Amino acid sequence: MNKNYKHKTTGQSCNAAQYIAEMVCMREAEKQNVGRPAHALWNTQKWQKKYQSQVTKAYQLLKKYEDKAIINALNSYQGKFIYSLRVKTLEKLIQKEQGKLDKIDLKGSPCEDHTQSRPSKPYGKISFIRKLDG
Repeated sequence: MNKNYKHKTTGQSCNAAQYIAEMVCMREAEKQNVGRPAHALWNTQKWQKKYQSQVTKAYQLLKKYEDKAIINALNSYQGKFIYSLRVKTLEKLIQKEQGKLDKIDLKGSPCEDHTQSRPSKPYGKISFIRKLDG
């Protein structure tokens, strides 16, 4: 897994599972009105088990879905109130977002190469008009 994400609490690079787990834990902390968790969320006694549990579930989800689909699902209107990756309704949201990403990938597929095709012939009337102008 690429380390193309950064922890929101430390700013260090992390993988997608760690980023997603931290996202959910921070959301829950804000819900409980305890503010942002400590500098290294995974080292605090209160959040260590929750964080590890969420990372484990995130790895399971990443085996089935793209990281963007999971993050988009959590940031969607319905997903904003999800505080755990183990919620049953989350997987339906992720499937929906994965479907959207798959459609974009199909549309973004490379176009056919027509470099061997011949250029189109000019119509007779256009060449006639060119003779009048010149």
